[in-house]
Amino acid sequence: MEEKPLVFIVDDDPVLLDVLDAALADDFRRASFTAGEACLTRLAECRPDIVLLDLSLPGIGGFEVCQRLKGDWESRDIPILFISASDDIDTRLLCYEAGGEDFITKPFDPAELLRKVRVAARILDEKRALHEQAGYAQRTAMSAMVSMGELGVVLQFLSKSFACGTQEELGAALLDALRHYELNAALQLRLGDGALTVSDNGRELPLEVSVLNHVRHSGRIFQFRSRCVFNYGRVTVLINDMPLADGERCGRIRDNVALLAEGADARMRSIEAEELARHRRAGIEAALPRVQSTLESVQANYRRNSLELTQAMIEFQEALGKSFISLGLTESQENSLTTLADDYMQRMVASQDASLQTIGELQALAASLQDVLRR
Repeated sequence: MEEKPLVFIVDDDPVLLDVLDAALADDFRRASFTAGEACLTRLAECRPDIVLLDLSLPGIGGFEVCQRLKGDWESRDIPILFISASDDIDTRLLCYEAGGEDFITKPFDPAELLRKVRVAARILDEKRALHEQAGYAQRTAMSAMVSMGELGVVLQFLSKSFACGTQEELGAALLDALRHYELNAALQLRLGDGALTVSDNGRELPLEVSVLNHVRHSGRIFQFRSRCVFNYGRVTVLINDMPLADGERCGRIRDNVALLAEGADARMRSIEAEELARHRRAGIEAALPRVQSTLESVQANYRRNSLELTQAMIEFQEALGKSFISLGLTESQENSLTTLADDYMQRMVASQDASLQTIGELQALAASLQDVLRR
């Protein structure tokens, strides 16, 4: 059950104290004082929610008590309701300037007094709720600012990663990003059959290599005690000191490190593709001179063979013509043999022309590849 608000009643009239106490008995806890000094002394031990304060008090008067309460950071928000038999404008202005929230004139109606105290309590509750909302909003804003700053580390790393052309450069950039979170981390980047293991302690430390080789098969995100492992394809990140005592920060770090690891893996894939492209280009560049030399050799052989074949066909035609004299063939038979020989020689010439065209196309293709590689 929620505790009732506490009201300090300060008045030097015992009868009036009893009346005030009775009027508030059902809705509030009460503490009564006949002097301002007693109220201030008790205030050091117990803080009230509301103060009913008589102006005319022996010793320290009501105005001074109010000023002391409003001048203290711990008690400045306590609502103060003045009680006085003086109802002139000057008295009310003095009460207002002293910091009072309301003014009750003697003699008063107990029901009216209770209503005013209830209003003061409701206003106090609303003010406290506003303070809590403001505090929550401030904490939320601070958390958002911290989160934006931490997310900025991720964005900065992603931007830097595009300029990283090797495992070593990417590993250095990733470690630098993790240092912004004040984390003790080790990471492994795998490219082909090789792996790079680095941390702030150095490179390829045997124990770190052994641990990372083991945890790389532990799942996407795996946490054991204060350590957390992030596995994304070609990248494994091991955080040794997750801030478990701060659950909110721990959650943000898990999210951000996961983004860093995923971004590093994407860049590793690009580096792998770039290295493969460089390897293929180097292979083509190395093969092109051999292809060109082979084509030139084929073309030279073709020309030499073509001349030899042409000479052989000429000699064949001469020998064929001479043989007609001794063979005793009819004119029709000689024409048939001559036509047959001419047909086969034309087919051989056509075949030579096709081969020459193929060699030209291969040379043009080699020249195109050289142009592509020069760009």
